[in-house]
Amino acid sequence: MENRETRLISGKGQYADDLDFPGMAHLVFVGSPHAHAVIKRLEVDKALKVPGVLTVITGQEMVKYTNPLPVQANFKSKGWTWRLAHVYAMPKDKVRWYGEPVAAVVAEDEKTARKAADLVEVEYEPLAVTGNALEALEPDAPKLYDDWEDNKQVHLKFDFGEPETAFEEADQVMHIKTREGRVTGLPIEGRGCVANYNLKKDTLEMWGSFQTPYLARHNIAATLGMPEVKVKINAVDIGGAFGLKIHAWKENVVALASKLTGRHVKWFEPQKDFIVTGPHQRDVFWEGDVAFKNDGTLLGVKATVTHDLGVESTNKGIAALSIFPACSAVPNMYRWKGMHIEGVGAATNKSFYCAYRGYGKDKGIKFIEHALNQIARKLGMTPEAIRLKNYIQPDEFPYHQINSYVYDSGDYPGTLKKALDMANVDEVRAKKEQYLKEGKYIGVGVISAIEPAGVAVPNCQMGGITQARVQITADGTIEVHSDRTEIGQGSEASHAIIVSNILGCNREDVLVKPVTSDYIGQGPLSSRGAVYPASAVAKAAKILKKKVSQCAAAFLKVDEASLVMEGGLIFSSNNPDEKLTYKELAEKSYFFPGPRGLPPEILKNHDHLLDVTTTWYSPTTPDSGSSYTSFCTSADVAVVEVDIDTGATKIIKYAHVHDAGTIIDKQIVDGQIHGGIVQGIGEALSERLDYNEKGQLMTSSFSTYLIPTAVEAPDIEVAHLETPSPFTETGSKGMGEAPIIGSKAVILAAIEDALTPFNIEVNESPATPERVRSWIVAARKEQEESK
Repeated sequence: MENRETRLISGKGQYADDLDFPGMAHLVFVGSPHAHAVIKRLEVDKALKVPGVLTVITGQEMVKYTNPLPVQANFKSKGWTWRLAHVYAMPKDKVRWYGEPVAAVVAEDEKTARKAADLVEVEYEPLAVTGNALEALEPDAPKLYDDWEDNKQVHLKFDFGEPETAFEEADQVMHIKTREGRVTGLPIEGRGCVANYNLKKDTLEMWGSFQTPYLARHNIAATLGMPEVKVKINAVDIGGAFGLKIHAWKENVVALASKLTGRHVKWFEPQKDFIVTGPHQRDVFWEGDVAFKNDGTLLGVKATVTHDLGVESTNKGIAALSIFPACSAVPNMYRWKGMHIEGVGAATNKSFYCAYRGYGKDKGIKFIEHALNQIARKLGMTPEAIRLKNYIQPDEFPYHQINSYVYDSGDYPGTLKKALDMANVDEVRAKKEQYLKEGKYIGVGVISAIEPAGVAVPNCQMGGITQARVQITADGTIEVHSDRTEIGQGSEASHAIIVSNILGCNREDVLVKPVTSDYIGQGPLSSRGAVYPASAVAKAAKILKKKVSQCAAAFLKVDEASLVMEGGLIFSSNNPDEKLTYKELAEKSYFFPGPRGLPPEILKNHDHLLDVTTTWYSPTTPDSGSSYTSFCTSADVAVVEVDIDTGATKIIKYAHVHDAGTIIDKQIVDGQIHGGIVQGIGEALSERLDYNEKGQLMTSSFSTYLIPTAVEAPDIEVAHLETPSPFTETGSKGMGEAPIIGSKAVILAAIEDALTPFNIEVNESPATPERVRSWIVAARKEQEESK
C-alpha cells in the first residue's frame, strides 16, 4: 500500500480546504470587535439582499434550532468549585471575547459570503473587561456569567502524602513564584469542515480536520438534537493539531447551515481567525512554598496555580480539566513526603482554553523544575546534583508516587547523565569566568521531566475509551481501524509497523484506514496514541494472529506450535517449503474451501473469521486510580549566550535524551522530539498572545505572534534510552508532549544561569529581548543603589 508520506508528497492529500462537492455553499463568520458587550441590535437584511446569499445565521437561530453546547467535564459532585455555563455555539444577547462569532453568512461562494458578512450590522453596548485571572478573582471584577457568584469557574484542592509533616521536618522553606504567558499552537492549517444534511434520511455527515471524530459526533449530535446513529464524522488529512482540534463548536453552526439550506456547506478558518477565536493555553500564575533539607533533600510543596481560562472551558473546550494534571504533575520524578496543591481557573474576556501540547502536566513540571534550580542555587549545588540526589531510582519501578500515579519504568539518573555528557557541561562551566572576561554571558540550563500519557479521567469525555479493528480481507490485505487520527504524529506508520511485526506480514500489505466516528474513542489526545489506541491495535493483532495460526495450521496440516510467520509468509519450521501467503490464506479461509474446510472445533468456537475488533484499558488505573498509564522520561541541557546590550538569546548547544519505552519507529519519535523542542523554544523566547486594555488581541498574525522558523531553530542533538513499559501492549510510552515541556523550561533556566552576575531570577515567560533587557537594567540599578 502507498504510505502516507508518498501520498502527500505526490499531491494526493485531501485536507479540509480541498473538500469540494457539487452545489456546495460556503460559510463565513462575523466576529465581534468588542471583548465584552451586550448585543443591542443585529440586522442582516442588507446581507441577505446580496445576490448569492442563501441565509444568515445568528444567535437567535442557534437558540431556536439547537441545544446549548454539551458539558465535556463536570466535577460538581466532588465537592469542588466547578461552575458550568449555559452557552450556545453563537451568543444571542452578549459577547464575551474579542472575535466571538455573532453571525454566519452562507452563500454560493466564499467571496460572496465575505462581501455579505461586511454588511451585517451589529450595535453593541460595551461592558467592562476582565483582563487577566488575578483581576478576575477580585471581588469587584466584572462578571462574565450573570448566574455565577463570581468569575471563579474551578477551584480544586489536593493533599498528596503528608504535607504538614513535610514542612515540620524541613530545614528551610523557599517561596516560589512563576508566570507563564498566554500562547497557542499553530498547525499548518486552521480548522475546517464540510457538512451535508440529508433531509430524506434525516442524517448528517461531516468531513473535516476533526482530531477526535467520535467525540465530535457525540457533541454535534447533542447540540443539533439528533441521535448519534444519524451523524457520521470523517477525518480527512489533518495539517497538524497539537490538541487544538479536539473541540467542536463552530462546526455546529456549519451543520445547522446545511440543515437549513439543504446544501453541502463548507467552512475553512483563516489563520487570523484561528488565533483570535481558537483555543489558547498556558497563561498561569504559580505561587507557593517548597520545603527541603540543608543537604538538598526535597520534602514538600504547598502551592496554588491560577489559570486564565478565558471564557468558560467546559463546553467550547475541555481545558478546565487540565487543572487536574497541572496540580498532579508537581511531584515530577522525585521522592516527596507530601504536598498540598490548589488549582484555580478564572473566567476572563479572552478566547477559550483548550488542549495544546502539554495539557496541564507541563505546568506542574515547569514550576517544580524552576523551584529546584532556585533551591540548588541557594544551597550552592549544581542543578544536576539536586536532581540526582532526589530521583526515584531504576530499581524502584513500578513506583507509586504520592499523587496516586504509578510510574511504569525509567532510568532517570542515566537519562540526565547522558544529556550532560552530550552537552559537555563541565567544559562549558570551566570556561565561564573566561567568557565573562570576554564580555560573553554564557549559561547552562538543566531540566528533567516525565510525561504522563494515556489519560483516563472520570466524569468527563476523557475516560479512557478506545476501539480497534484488524481484519484480513478476502484478498489478503490487512486492514486496520482505530480512533487514532493522523495529525502528523505518525499514527498510520506506527500502527502498520505494530501489525506487521505481530503478524509477520509485509508492511506494504497493511492499510491503516482514515478515522471516522464509527470507531469509539477519544482519539490522539494527551499522548494517548501510543498507549490506548496502539495497545488496542496490538491486542487485536495478537488475537488475530492466534486465528491465523489455527487456520493456517489446518490448511497446511501441520502442528500449530511449529508455525512461523515472517516476510509475508506462513510456514512450518519443520517444512519451510510448504507455505502460504496471506492472500492464499485469506482465499482459503473465506471461499476455497472456506470455513467448511476448517476443523469443527474452530467453527464451534467461532474463530474462523479473520477479523478482530477489541478494546483496551490501562492495567494500572482500576486499582491505583492513576489517571495515566505510561511515563516517558526526558532530560534537556541547553547552553545559551545572552547579549546583555540587546537582551537577545542565542542557543549555542542543545542536547535532549529521551526514554519513550520501546521505540516503534525512531524517525517518528525523533520528528516529534525536534518539533516539540522548537515549539518550547518559541514559548520561552518570543511567543505570546497579548491583549490590550479593551480585551482586543494584538498579536493575531505571524508578524506579531512570533514563532521560530527553521532559521532560528538550533541544532538539536538527540539520544535515546529504552526502558519498556510493562503496562502497554507494545512496551511503548506516549511521548508527544515531553519535548515542549523540557525545552521551554531549559532555555529559561539557561538564561537565568547566564545572568548570574546580575542575580536575576527568570520566572516569567517569554523571555523576549525587551523583557531580558529590562531585567538587566533593573538589576544594574539595584546593584548601584546597594553600593
